[in-house]
Amino acid sequence: MSWALKTGPSVSLLEFDDILLEVDCLRIRRGGVAVHVASTEFQLLATLIECPGTVWHRTALVHRIWGQDAEIDRRTVDVHVARLRKALGQTDNKYPIRTVRGVGYALG
Repeated sequence: MSWALKTGPSVSLLEFDDILLEVDCLRIRRGGVAVHVASTEFQLLATLIECPGTVWHRTALVHRIWGQDAEIDRRTVDVHVARLRKALGQTDNKYPIRTVRGVGYALG
């Protein structure tokens, strides 16, 4: 499992194993293949990939993605994680997005 942040004059890249997130152009690639997601799933992956291994509580994800004043049900996060997992081709619950039961999610 590896992680890197690469920056340059016009591009910011976040990498985790075979996942590449191009922040400036809102592009995701996994294993060199483009992954198409909605903006919410992009923000979710960007949050998780910034601190791999860190467990994010659902409430913290709601505040980070939708804002402090958002009246979003914490379970909404579960729906977006499921969409992101599907887009990334995740076939099991262990990798790359890990569920921490009763708490939230972590990458790796």
